Amino acid sequence: MTKVTLRRRLSDWFRRDSGSTRLTYSAQTDPDEDAIEAVRRGLVAYNEQFTGPQPQTKVGCFARDESGRVVAGAHGTIGWGWLYIERLWVEENLRGKGVGTQVMARLERLALAQGVFRFHVGTTSFQALDFYIQQGYEVYAQLEDNPPGFTDYMLKKIIDLEP
Repeated sequence: MTKVTLRRRLSDWFRRDSGSTRLTYSAQTDPDEDAIEAVRRGLVAYNEQFTGPQPQTKVGCFARDESGRVVAGAHGTIGWGWLYIERLWVEENLRGKGVGTQVMARLERLALAQGVFRFHVGTTSFQALDFYIQQGYEVYAQLEDNPPGFTDYMLKKIIDLEP
């Protein structure tokens, strides 16, 4: 068995073997939105060869105080038959008072009304893992040391529509 060092692997990655096509590469921080959009469009087109068109709908549920200021909320995307919850936040003085539960329940009901009964969310060990478990979510994956010193969790919840 041949041992390959990291140095060797990196040199393989950067080897210039592009055939007759000359490509330029640029790894950068804060890439331009046009480049990001080109990648998004390319991946969507590729995926749709297998799945057909899969529209995505942005969704959200927000709690506001008397002045109309958002004091809690969650937002995400419905796509591929799943509600992907991107963020949930509750103002600190309202935590533990059922506000987050109400926000999640309303967002889930919105998805259910659209025929979506599978939900996905991510959280870290210093955020809301216990909260999501109390809401019926189950951990299906975890990534240690992300961010450093903590664990990143991926959770799902599937509503069984059978009686």
